Amino acid sequence: MAKARKIKKKDGKYTYEVNEVVGKNENGNPKRIYAYGATLKEAKENLKIKLDAYNRMGYQNLQNKMTVNELYDYWLKNEAINKSLKENTMHGYTGVYNNHIKPCLGHLYLKDINVMVVQNFITEASERLTKYIMKNVHIVLGQMLRLAFDQGFIANNPYLYIRKKKYKKDKCLNYELPDEDTLRLIPTLFHETDPEYISFYIALYTGARCSEIFGLTWDDVDFENHTLDINKQISEIGGIHEIATKTPTSIRNIKVSNDLIEMLKKYKSNLDKFALLYGKTFGGGKYVCSDSKGYLKRPSYVRRNIQKKLKPYNKEFRFHTLRHFYATKALEAGTNVKAVSRRLGHASVQVTLDRYVTFTPEMDDEAVDIFDSVINDFFSEKKIKNTFRSNS
Repeated sequence: MAKARKIKKKDGKYTYEVNEVVGKNENGNPKRIYAYGATLKEAKENLKIKLDAYNRMGYQNLQNKMTVNELYDYWLKNEAINKSLKENTMHGYTGVYNNHIKPCLGHLYLKDINVMVVQNFITEASERLTKYIMKNVHIVLGQMLRLAFDQGFIANNPYLYIRKKKYKKDKCLNYELPDEDTLRLIPTLFHETDPEYISFYIALYTGARCSEIFGLTWDDVDFENHTLDINKQISEIGGIHEIATKTPTSIRNIKVSNDLIEMLKKYKSNLDKFALLYGKTFGGGKYVCSDSKGYLKRPSYVRRNIQKKLKPYNKEFRFHTLRHFYATKALEAGTNVKAVSRRLGHASVQVTLDRYVTFTPEMDDEAVDIFDSVINDFFSEKKIKNTFRSNS
């Protein structure tokens, strides 16, 4: 139970002191927590805050023994995993911690982690890292420190008081369109039996994610109804294996053109010929993007190989820009934005517009032409005559 006393100060004013025994020190004497206030009520409130902070630190005073690296391991096992985060997400968080947080903070004890230390780290990191990486830094470090506070490893959460760098809001995160000459060049660098060839055209015609394209099996292709069933993706973490799509809305059945269906038929026919050629050594050819030996190539290998082939031409290419190209060109051609959003597997139309659609001069010209026709029709001679007749 807390004890209190009234103390007269040198200036003649009074202050209140309250204390409570919380245990014993190394010598066996009572260990007390003290608090002060201008009134007894204020002193008791301050004592309550101090006791809460003391209790959060735990009887073993873990903040003096636990490092940030140990906190990360604890968070990974008890918090992140329990939230059932996707494998790729967990891999990304691990990379962010190992590459950006660990070198600066990992060796520190929790007792050394205060607002100034965290703020200095965030400020310095914001100057050298991209907006996207910093977003994940904030997620990982923020969740780690929140868990440490909730579990009583630290008395206060310093992350709550830091100031974050303000970024200009991007209208489009992947704002560059691929060079059109490069797109025309790529198919000429590969044979029609190469995974690079067919994966390129699937991306060009559908805007699907690279991991989704390599996750397509022949069971997902409906040659009769001209559809692709996108229901999984390929992960390269710990080897090549199938995982669930990025989000539930990423599972979709989409219509594809006759041209793409004909390409897929031809690719499947070639795989069947290779199966006869290689016999028992043939890998089965389960996946659409299987190579001539019937095995699925790593998506990263295919992307690097495309870039390698382009190097003599001084061209650069990112596979993901095909998704961006598809969205922009589809809308530019007048495709309904809802249809484009569904084909891309987005949860909402806004995601499609904000992330994957670049404003082009062609869109501006089309907007002018469309509105010109609206105005011309509005003031057409026939409608003006009808207006006069109705008013006469």
